[in-house]
Amino acid sequence: MNNNMSFNELWRKKVTRIGTIMIPIIMLSMFLPVIYLKVRYGVFPEWSIALSSWGTIAAAFGAYYIIEPLSYYPILGLSGTYMAFTSGSISDIRMPASAVAQEAVGVPYGSDEGAVVSTIGVAGSVFTTLVVVFITAVFGTSIIEIFPEKLLTAVKLYTVPAVFSAVYIQFCKFEPKLSFIIAITTVIFLLLAHIYGLMMITAVIIPVLLARLLYKKGFFGKEDSAENK
Repeated sequence: MNNNMSFNELWRKKVTRIGTIMIPIIMLSMFLPVIYLKVRYGVFPEWSIALSSWGTIAAAFGAYYIIEPLSYYPILGLSGTYMAFTSGSISDIRMPASAVAQEAVGVPYGSDEGAVVSTIGVAGSVFTTLVVVFITAVFGTSIIEIFPEKLLTAVKLYTVPAVFSAVYIQFCKFEPKLSFIIAITTVIFLLLAHIYGLMMITAVIIPVLLARLLYKKGFFGKEDSAENK
């Protein structure tokens, strides 16, 4: 109990305080380029066009505003979530970095130790991204011209699926039955509905509800607990 209280005082409260201060600052800083264009050149979009554009994006991706923080938080932890959602590239870089870091150290996801390790993993990925982006920005054209077109096409097509697959397989060993259910549920929905914009919803909400139902039925989880006892 004392350790939990100490962790709450030393970690969670400070992270929450810093995070709640920095998030609004970062959000406001995103509008600096627009403000600069307005002040320097007098260029500014009409509010009707801006709101219409935002409405289109919100209609397509609005569900992600709620689903992604809820689904990623158990792995990223508190500080990892703050850093991931301010730096971007969550699913393809921050999540794998956090998961691999915790797996390498051998700490359970969602634990106090896992939260610290996740922070280190996410911070390392942010630093690495900055270095890579800087190098790419300076030497990108020269580097790309070296590689053949087929290689560049393969990188564009298969990098993200490969990262997702690696992370998925990594989690499969914890609950193989549940992992199988998630895969089958998502594939069936895609084959029947072809609504790719709802992929995150079907891959998170439906499997969670189905997993809860099957857990109550004793399909998985309870047997393992009984064996451990």
